Amino acid sequence: MTLATLNVKGRASTTLGTSPISKWSIINQTIREEKLSILCLQETHLTNEHEEQIRSLYSRRLLMLNSQDPTRPGNSAGIAFVLNKEMINTSEAKLTVLIPGRAIALSIKWHNEEVIKILNIYAPNNHNEHPTFWNTIKTKWSQNNLGSIDFMVGDFNVTEDPLDRALSRFDNEQAVEALREFRTSENIQDMWRHTHPRTRLFTFNSNTNSMSHLDRIYMSTTHHESVSNWKSYLCPIPTDHNIVTTRFAPPGLPHIGKGRWLWPLEILTDKTLIEKIETLGIKTLEKIENKSIDGNRTKNENPQSIWENFKSQMNEVVKHEAKTRIAKINRRIKKIQKDIRASSNAPDIDTSIDQRQNKIILEQQLEQLDRKRYKNAHLKAQAQWALYQTFRRQPHNRPLCTIRSSPGQVFMFTLIRPIPSTPVPPGHLTDTQPATDSLNCPSSLSIHVHPSPLVRHFSPFITLIKQQTVLHVHSHT
Repeated sequence: MTLATLNVKGRASTTLGTSPISKWSIINQTIREEKLSILCLQETHLTNEHEEQIRSLYSRRLLMLNSQDPTRPGNSAGIAFVLNKEMINTSEAKLTVLIPGRAIALSIKWHNEEVIKILNIYAPNNHNEHPTFWNTIKTKWSQNNLGSIDFMVGDFNVTEDPLDRALSRFDNEQAVEALREFRTSENIQDMWRHTHPRTRLFTFNSNTNSMSHLDRIYMSTTHHESVSNWKSYLCPIPTDHNIVTTRFAPPGLPHIGKGRWLWPLEILTDKTLIEKIETLGIKTLEKIENKSIDGNRTKNENPQSIWENFKSQMNEVVKHEAKTRIAKINRRIKKIQKDIRASSNAPDIDTSIDQRQNKIILEQQLEQLDRKRYKNAHLKAQAQWALYQTFRRQPHNRPLCTIRSSPGQVFMFTLIRPIPSTPVPPGHLTDTQPATDSLNCPSSLSIHVHPSPLVRHFSPFITLIKQQTVLHVHSHT
């Protein structure tokens, strides 16, 4: 199980489109790409309407359990667990709200029917409120008979060690002592700091060029041998905090492999790759046309076997190009990450503003690389949101639909149940074929966005090969 925590700093970003929950497309993508089991979020800023929108769009993969700020749910605080249904069993997940919008607990069954308890925290910015905050959590935890804490994660808005701030300094004594008293009573500790007592790591950059390690994962001392692969990095989700992750693997768990291989989306616009596939496809088409002539077809040489060989060869070409291209990106990422670690632990990090600014610049370069990787995900999210907006005012007629690629378009929505046509703004949704019944109901809708060059150039070729194959099969039946 990979556990992660992130202060998401709101539900939307103008860089991701007009959707009021635009960050959730990247949250969904990050959970899938990074294979996160449980993502603990702070500052979600979700109302009931936003929660319903998220469930409508992402419930196939995600189970979201949110607690709102009771006074300003759409503009302040908010805290959530996001569970990956593809990685863990969510059927018996139980949420307990300790302090609305600030502290929640998750109980979930894990390996061998064991139940683990995770406490998600978004501590107040005002340090004077911390003693009351931690006392309230302790009281509520006991009243709900939740047992021992396995993990405590979140944005604590306080650091326990001067090393966790640059400029290095001690935090408010009362706030630090309140946190220490709570974690001591619950027998939990910061395992990363315990393992790296002199290493400096920062998860938040302020506007004043100061840095701090606010986002942490505490755990029960009984799990210290079961956690590994600690990471803290700037993820593609737009926020000023780093995501922090760790892998929890108790002894005896089954091995989970890498899964099936898929075409990396980021190489679909590679011109060199497109040219190689087009060349391979032309040769394949010539072979198919030759074998379509009566007498040339054999058991081992026929349009179907040629088409199968073409797909295998095409995948090998893509794997080679992906390995070459991604290797370059990975080397660049590792180099930047190494430079960030060096900057964070530089002797003059507390006294040199240039050193701190250099670290921020390096993190911005990482952010740009991530944006390129997730460009296609942004387009798909905008298409999903446009579809949701079209049908949200017709809850009784909302269609089930599928999303697929089509020539000249990135996304095509095929309606399983037709709905009555309604006027839509120009440039958003358009009917792609005539009405199918007396109610003037279109059977499919399309969203016109910029197509990938690979889709634009290669789709007609695929269609031609399929037509040749089908015609040949029909002529022999």
